[in-house]
Amino acid sequence: MPKIDTGLAKLLALVLVAGSLTAPTASVNVSRAAVARGWLPVIPGPPTAELAGAADSGGRCADPTGTWLGMHWRNELRWRVNEQTIPAYLGDRTTVVNSLRSAATTVDTGRNDCGLPANLGIQESYAGRTDHKAGVTPAGGCGERDNQNTVSFGRLEKGLLAVTCIWWFGGKENGRSVETDILIDDTEGLFFTTTPADCSSRWDLEGTVTHEFGHAFGLGHVPFAEHGSQTMTDGLPDCSTAYRGLGLGDYLTLKQQYGTN
Repeated sequence: MPKIDTGLAKLLALVLVAGSLTAPTASVNVSRAAVARGWLPVIPGPPTAELAGAADSGGRCADPTGTWLGMHWRNELRWRVNEQTIPAYLGDRTTVVNSLRSAATTVDTGRNDCGLPANLGIQESYAGRTDHKAGVTPAGGCGERDNQNTVSFGRLEKGLLAVTCIWWFGGKENGRSVETDILIDDTEGLFFTTTPADCSSRWDLEGTVTHEFGHAFGLGHVPFAEHGSQTMTDGLPDCSTAYRGLGLGDYLTLKQQYGTN
């Protein structure tokens, strides 16, 4: 990652909540490390609309809708995990890290449920452990940059599942991403790596983080009511592992921005 000496470093906070996702709204200064502009989250209730097409291979592969946040990675995204923050209830840390790595690889390659080539031109790699923590506040805002891309677990306000912060230079039409952090809520029993029997009000860790890495690479949300089969839907159902891969819209949007011919 290039050292930042001049210009405006901007940031974007995207939150994943229990039952719903929300886009950023209000603009405030949130970082002392650089002149920064952040969009703090508004947290809605669960989606009330019926899902227009189940999150199966048919619905996921028939909907080409996706949205783009506007910023790209010009070089490889090297990211690390703070293993010390992984909650004990999730069990073996290696299993958890493997779930995180699988989620990143899905977005990196464009792994999908539609039989499309997993050959997107994204560069990403897992760089190992770190003692850094994600620069995300418990309220879901963005803290300061530390020149490291970190995934960690920690306290988030009730109702938040995960938050992704992105720092970038330039405008939101063709910005250059320089750092991203993901904070995952560490509340006891919130996530699973293997679907538990009689599952209720628990979320698939890998599917959740696949969504978050989608944000990290520039994907925005699509409305649950119309596009709930896509991984970047703004309403992520509990107990479903259907979002571990990309839907058609997720894939096509990434391919348009990064893809190989």
